[in-house]
Amino acid sequence: DNMELLQEEIRKPLTDFEQAEKDRVAKHENAIQKIKGFANNDFLITANSSMIEGAIAALNDQVIDPSFDEYEEQAKLAKFETIETLRNALTETQALEAEQAELERLRIAEQQRIQQEREAQIAREAAEKTTREAEEKARFETERVQREKAESEQREARLKAEKEAAELRAQQAAENERKR
Repeated sequence: DNMELLQEEIRKPLTDFEQAEKDRVAKHENAIQKIKGFANNDFLITANSSMIEGAIAALNDQVIDPSFDEYEEQAKLAKFETIETLRNALTETQALEAEQAELERLRIAEQQRIQQEREAQIAREAAEKTTREAEEKARFETERVQREKAESEQREARLKAEKEAAELRAQQAAENERKR
């Protein structure tokens, strides 16, 4: 037991150094994975152009210096490749956004055209209805005038006939009186 304790005590500086080395390597590898993580597929699928521009700016601000030790070249390469991937994605996203904006503009223009056609149709129908109503009103007025004229002529004819009948009765009465 004493020997094992002694072995552990003697080995402790080496074990601590090995653990520190593992931690250092893991830190550098995590930093490189973080750099590569800027261009992961989930981000690129859901990101808009401003988000990608922000990722490029953040990546450009990240400094790769000798603190990366033997991983400095690997980190620079990962940064370069990630920036290139992001720039390509930015170009594609901007083209897609421009296409979507154009489609939206065309959709709005089509909706406006349909609305204008609908309003023009409503205006035409209203004008036709007004014209029909005016024509119908004019026809009714003409018929009323003709009816009144016919009634007036009938009244005059009736009055004339009554006058003639009264004159005839008066003549007959006068004739009857004279005969009597």
